[in-house]
Amino acid sequence: MLYKMIAVVLVAVLLHGSLIAQTQPQSPVQTPAEMQQILHQAQGKDKAVKITVRKKIDNQKKFSGKVSDISDTAFVVTDQKTGRIHKLTYEDVREVHQKGLSKGAKILIVSLVVVGALIGIAFAVACSAEGGPHC
Repeated sequence: MLYKMIAVVLVAVLLHGSLIAQTQPQSPVQTPAEMQQILHQAQGKDKAVKITVRKKIDNQKKFSGKVSDISDTAFVVTDQKTGRIHKLTYEDVREVHQKGLSKGAKILIVSLVVVGALIGIAFAVACSAEGGPHC
């Protein structure tokens, strides 16, 4: 009975995750105002950003680093590894994201850990109640 209950819970969790992934729309093109907001947040928190450009610049389509300067038409990103400075205009940029896990990913990880712990506790309680070594 316990194994059936665990199997049902796992199926429900997996189906729920796949349904959520299907219903999430593709991210629309970011406006310069949205990009500026993300860049200001990253600069304020001293976090790195990931940038995808429309056309290759210096044989690269993706850049990452910390934001050095932000203006109305462009921004400057300093590569953390090489120290290289890239000045990019908002017209050249397709997407800007902060590096690191999003809130949704953190919530998903914590909830999966909690569900796993609850299943483990339920399994331990059921085995100790039955008292047999077969668990």
